[in-house]
Amino acid sequence: MSTKDDNDNDELNRCGTSWDDDEDNAFFEKSVKVETQQAVVKVVEHGNIEKLVLEANTYIPKCSEPGDVVIKVDCSTITLQDCMVRRGKWTQVNSLPYTPGTDIVGTIVELGSPELETRFKVGMRVAAIVPSGGNAKFAKVKARNILRVPNGVDPVMALCISSTYVPAKQSLELTRSAGTPLTGANVLVIGANGPTALATIDLAAMEGANVYVTADERHHDHLLSLGVKECFPVNPQSWLPRLGGKMDVVIDSVCFDGYDSSAKALAPKGKLICTGMSATFTQGRIVGPLGFGDFRSWTASYRKFKVKHRMRNTFFYDKVESFNDEKAIYDQFFKYLCHIQTKGQIKPAVGARASLTMVGSFQKAIERGDAPYGVCVTTPWLTREEV
Repeated sequence: MSTKDDNDNDELNRCGTSWDDDEDNAFFEKSVKVETQQAVVKVVEHGNIEKLVLEANTYIPKCSEPGDVVIKVDCSTITLQDCMVRRGKWTQVNSLPYTPGTDIVGTIVELGSPELETRFKVGMRVAAIVPSGGNAKFAKVKARNILRVPNGVDPVMALCISSTYVPAKQSLELTRSAGTPLTGANVLVIGANGPTALATIDLAAMEGANVYVTADERHHDHLLSLGVKECFPVNPQSWLPRLGGKMDVVIDSVCFDGYDSSAKALAPKGKLICTGMSATFTQGRIVGPLGFGDFRSWTASYRKFKVKHRMRNTFFYDKVESFNDEKAIYDQFFKYLCHIQTKGQIKPAVGARASLTMVGSFQKAIERGDAPYGVCVTTPWLTREEV
């Protein structure tokens, strides 16, 4: 990744005090340091990591509409989705140039209107789920896209919870009958080395489930160390003869064969939760009927339609759709998981912490499947040496 400057020498701003009374509000106002420069990662055209540029000493975004909020970013995610959107090989298409990073935690430095002050305060720490914009020192987001981070929660932990644990928890909730726990249930996680899959394993194991997983064999030792019952290679031919018809829950983020093998793994009353389709986008071009074009996006849309309308006991879960459609419920799960994290009941895995200058390197590692286990986080106020 090319760089125009490398002046990431400021420290993280950590304001975690309650905002519910006047004294705390005054503290928030005084504790926000006024910054004069911004650094931001940008994708200037679709392609490999050479299309990423770090722009330093650029402008800090300002609120331009009543619903805008400007956040000083404590941390944001680096994900496979970022890589595929950068390559132009994803259902989401961003106008160029744009900044990667779809999950953010930071502190509010500006509100777009006085009306927002009934819900938010300058200096409040919040989490945001956005189409793009996170890999920067400052980000402008819409107020509808942010959640308040509970007091006392580490910002990196809040980022891991919002980006992986809430989706994992909501996916598991879709499988329950009358709110019953998963104690003794057989749970299969397809593509188990990804960050959200690791969160799913943690939550299912916490409830006493028998967790089976599929992943490349190089990941098996690590997954076994997490307490999973048995690991299998990714290809369904290696695990379906053993697990077919026996699983109470299957969580599939890969879509190796259009979810067909995952459906065959279900017990008669089992439930399949489809949380993604990484294989659709990462296993090469899908040629159209006449041998031309790339039908990956069309294939993804069809498979989503099939899950929603043609498959029994099967649900499609999308984090952004869940957040947009039922934000209050998403917020409830977020606060609950933050609470049990502070009690030590869950331990979100942080794969790596990267400065903005390292975003390209970690995107490359994610594309190769060599990223450390857990959420890859960029902390924009730390330099490469400090990280």
